[in-house]
Amino acid sequence: MWPKALLFLALVPTFVHSLAPTDEIQDADPAQSGYMNNHNMHPSTVGSAIFGQLWKKNFGNNKEKWYAKPLVYTPPGQSQLVFLASTLNIIRTVDAVNGTLLNQRQVQPPFLQSDIGCTDIPDYIGIIVGLSGNRTGHVGC
Repeated sequence: MWPKALLFLALVPTFVHSLAPTDEIQDADPAQSGYMNNHNMHPSTVGSAIFGQLWKKNFGNNKEKWYAKPLVYTPPGQSQLVFLASTLNIIRTVDAVNGTLLNQRQVQPPFLQSDIGCTDIPDYIGIIVGLSGNRTGHVGC
């Protein structure tokens, strides 16, 4: 029985097809530059006059910082969404076109800097690594 069970477990990964055509198994290209050829952030676009800041948001807390890389997602047939994560452990969904706040949620209360003795990040230590598909990262000192 055990040999059959082990063979089955060894073959299970071959039956999993969880990546969509636009999904990547890493955050970006091997150099981690953030550029992917299946997205519209080509260097010539970024360097042109049509590229610029579309909106600016202030969520009302001067102690809140954003170190995490935003996640941009376009649901099929809908407008682009931007997911933001802050040091206060708040994840927000924002309309990418006009900056309208669509949803927000505090995952957990953040750590105070003084609680763990980390001086790299001021005030609160929450989500600082980023959002990547379906998970968030927490990093301490």
